[in-house]
Amino acid sequence: MNDDAVLYSKHSNLQKSDAAYILDKYSNLLNWRDGDKILDVGAGEGSVSIEVLLPRLPTNFHKLTLSDISPQMLKFAQERCEDSRLDCLLMDISVVVPESLHQQFDHIFSFYCLQWVADENRQEQAWKNIFDLLKPGGDTLVTIIATGPLFDFSESMAKMEKWAPFMGNVKRVISPYHHIENPADKLKNFLEKTGFLVKVCETEERCYVYSSTSQFLDWGFSVNPFIKTLPENERPSFIEEYKRQVFTHKKIIVEKGDNGGEKIHKMYTMLTACASKPLY
Repeated sequence: MNDDAVLYSKHSNLQKSDAAYILDKYSNLLNWRDGDKILDVGAGEGSVSIEVLLPRLPTNFHKLTLSDISPQMLKFAQERCEDSRLDCLLMDISVVVPESLHQQFDHIFSFYCLQWVADENRQEQAWKNIFDLLKPGGDTLVTIIATGPLFDFSESMAKMEKWAPFMGNVKRVISPYHHIENPADKLKNFLEKTGFLVKVCETEERCYVYSSTSQFLDWGFSVNPFIKTLPENERPSFIEEYKRQVFTHKKIIVEKGDNGGEKIHKMYTMLTACASKPLY
């Protein structure tokens, strides 16, 4: 995804809204204890961790660690960590993690991160890492974008002669659950193969409404991994093609307002898992 922490921070309302929804819906399934150590995988620039997750944690927790693969994102997050119980960890969840981190956390959260781990083997490794990082009896609550227009835009534009040179192997940024008929079954298989006891594994159709076309485009570019690869002079035409994709996609509904403005309704499929590591 895009590493522009400032841009991402300005346009992360969807991520914060869905994280709040999932936490309010499922946090009662988690086994909270005094002095819990908590990890947020793919915390990005910290908005979800600090503004959504932190206020919902029991007051007696010990530490909340924000982890991410991007140094730029973590630097931005670190500057926002005013609570002494917060710290940051540079980590790629899709490769083998140091043994020194094994069994260090009581709870692991991840909100809209693991869809970026497209490779099947790396997706499997990510779940193994989450399992290893948890203490026995610990649990995890994760959300993933299973299917969404953003992936379709990337695939479509990568087939165009003009944009293909800038987009490389587009499969590396397409959710591994995007073209799956039953993504929950695929995720449940990962979880059970790893050793988790599955409490919840389900999909839910979601819709987020952007107040304007520009707001939707700004969100898209805040997570689009290809913008930074484009020369400045090519960006306007890329944006125009991107807009054309938006207005013709079946999961994008444009609502015309009385004052001539437009609201963008974006439909997507959210995949949620809540699972625990056995005590023995």
